[in-house]
Amino acid sequence: MRISHQTHWLYFLVAALLPLYAFAKASDDDLTYLEGRYFEIVGTDHRSVSFVNALGEHVIELCQSYLRAGRHDFPQRIYVALRPKERVNFDSEYQIEIGARGQVILDFRWGTALELETVCRAFTEAYIVRYANFNYGPGANKRLRFWAVSALSSQAYLTLRPAQKGQYVKEALEAGILELDSMLSLDWNSGRELVSSQREGYWVPYVLHRSGWGREDVGLLLDQAIAGGAVSEELEAAIQPVDGDQQPITLSVWWQNEMAGHLSQTFEYYESMDVSREWIESLADFDAYRASGGELGNLMQLWDHREDEALRAVLNARQKIIALRLERVNPAYFNAAQALGALYETSLQATRRFDFIHAFTAYLSDWEDTKRMHQQINQLFDASSGS
Repeated sequence: MRISHQTHWLYFLVAALLPLYAFAKASDDDLTYLEGRYFEIVGTDHRSVSFVNALGEHVIELCQSYLRAGRHDFPQRIYVALRPKERVNFDSEYQIEIGARGQVILDFRWGTALELETVCRAFTEAYIVRYANFNYGPGANKRLRFWAVSALSSQAYLTLRPAQKGQYVKEALEAGILELDSMLSLDWNSGRELVSSQREGYWVPYVLHRSGWGREDVGLLLDQAIAGGAVSEELEAAIQPVDGDQQPITLSVWWQNEMAGHLSQTFEYYESMDVSREWIESLADFDAYRASGGELGNLMQLWDHREDEALRAVLNARQKIIALRLERVNPAYFNAAQALGALYETSLQATRRFDFIHAFTAYLSDWEDTKRMHQQINQLFDASSGS
């Protein structure tokens, strides 16, 4: 990554940012230009440019942790301009444009009134637009489903501001439970016009996670939605009871029941990411068990020692602890905590090694993804407080 004051940029970027460039020259200020892993960012304030780059990277890494069906190696970075309000020629807080070769330009009306949640949403939308067109063909962005972009942007925001989850719950309770099938069918542009809150899509993966879906499975559903699929049929098929003696359930009834149950819970306190990380690390540590004579070397060996009664007692206790504390876990670490509990349950109950390996892989993937995200968030806050 490099930060410098430049005027010799790509001709395309110069043309796109000409009003801002003229403003900077007129005021004798150099523009700050940053070329990062995913963005080329220009603005009149070094600190803002650094902060926006770090925030954008956080949003993209979260999107990539879910979206694994398509490719992310785009040939061009996303161009981002932090425009002072006197150099903005659009009415909204941000604007996204698509160039002739698929380049994406994200313009912000930059100022102190711009909220963090809005910036997260803008970066999510810009990235998903690029991802959709790159993987599913030019114009695929017009078929984007509202809930997918809403879900990813809200998740990115709540990993930074977990205390705001209570506001999400309050808003959902006041608005009433949404009709799921209608929301799943909305494209992004229609959703922004017809849906009362940009946060509403958040509840789809939230409910799925709470119902036992892993990040990989939720990601596949998100990818289908980004490709333009309504996913109602796939989702309804997936929620049917495993026991053939039970009555089938409609998507609408399932959604109403799940949302009513989740919204009736209390969401007043979340741990910090550091606390949740240390807690999960302690529950995945077996030093005390080994010190008492246990032979377990690492988590992968749980399967080989699953018949050991002392180990089974430890796993059973830890699984119950995870279930009891899950509601307090920082949202960033929720998937990892849930996956660790699922790994212990599988170790206790599974009869096939394949099931254990699947659970182990899911936990390891969620754990490593979340640790990377945690590191990026720390870097983000360092950038926002730096000079």
